[in-house]
Amino acid sequence: MKAGWAILLIALLPATADARAKARSLPRHGTFVYSSLCWERGSGDASGVRFAFTRGREGAKLIYEYGDGPLQSARIKSLEVAGDRIEAEASTSDGEMGLAAALGPRTARVSILFDYQKNAPPEVRTLKRIKRFNQKIPACR
Repeated sequence: MKAGWAILLIALLPATADARAKARSLPRHGTFVYSSLCWERGSGDASGVRFAFTRGREGAKLIYEYGDGPLQSARIKSLEVAGDRIEAEASTSDGEMGLAAALGPRTARVSILFDYQKNAPPEVRTLKRIKRFNQKIPACR
């Protein structure tokens, strides 16, 4: 997974620099929710990802869900926070994954790499910030 992390971080560096230049930092404490998750109209399958990052006096916590069919969640094994950037390793029903994100007040730039895709570049997505993790998931366009 170390080589995968190196690729993941290299892919995220330009996005991080760009995000820092354009956006102000997030508050030190709070919950920040980002999503691209939607329901496919015909099949009812979930598509996209969403996560909630909480940081407070007790530490940081990450909840991550994704869909490419049924809505699934990841079990976060490790989480590192540096300012408005996070890095995490997680277990999913699809295998091990790494996640790196640059968080902003309106969007998050996320790089995702599954172990089974080691030879592929990370999947990079821009997620919109939403108000609540449990708000209604919209239909896909």
